[in-house]
Amino acid sequence: MDEEIAKRLNRLNREFYDAFAGAFAGSRGRSEPGLEKVLTQVFPGSRILDLGCAHGRIAQLLPERCRYTGVDFSQRLIGLARQGPMPETIQTQFIVADLVSQDWPEMISGKFDWIFIRAVLHHIPGYETRLRILRQACSLLSAEGRVVMANWQFLAVPRLRRRIQPWTRVDLTVADVEQGDYLLDWRRDGQGFRYVHLVDEPETLRLAQDAGMVVETLFRADGREGNLTLYAILVLPPTPGSMASSNPLQFSS
Repeated sequence: MDEEIAKRLNRLNREFYDAFAGAFAGSRGRSEPGLEKVLTQVFPGSRILDLGCAHGRIAQLLPERCRYTGVDFSQRLIGLARQGPMPETIQTQFIVADLVSQDWPEMISGKFDWIFIRAVLHHIPGYETRLRILRQACSLLSAEGRVVMANWQFLAVPRLRRRIQPWTRVDLTVADVEQGDYLLDWRRDGQGFRYVHLVDEPETLRLAQDAGMVVETLFRADGREGNLTLYAILVLPPTPGSMASSNPLQFSS
């Protein structure tokens, strides 16, 4: 993707989330079934990195003694996260940083047991940039840690398909963007537009492979039909002579 177009799309999303921070936060439920399914595997005292944390919902759902770092590019969403009530047993830190920037990992210290990249990569223009962000995230993972990558499957949801708008609404054309790129509108407390890329199952598997990760778990959940979000849980590959993860996820049906 052309660098200037990618910058415009990223700016479009940042301006959207700053303008509609309150409405966006108010539209989110406390959690989703897929997220809750993953969080059952997070142990007390875990170190959590939440990339694209918005107003910090995940921090409110963690078991006690977890250490949580939330990162988002929206000043207003981070402001809401810092103001919101957080469990007293959770140590929280919120950082304003744009994942599109090459140097965002320099703002993060330590290694993490769980890294959430939820509803984030589908807002990142360009495959190579999405891959770079995933690789950077994986570099912050502890030896037996896990990355949770989750992306909207909006083409499978009729109400979201109806949100798709022509690129001319933001003075772009189909030729300016890549296959799988869409413009979705927002109609709560005003109208806005977001860039969204369909990170489907083939791209999810490609991202994992290109990042040198192993897909431990892949499932769909959320939304009225249970198919809104594709979750992929990634682990580092076993080192030569080692066993596979000694603590594979065990989800109840």
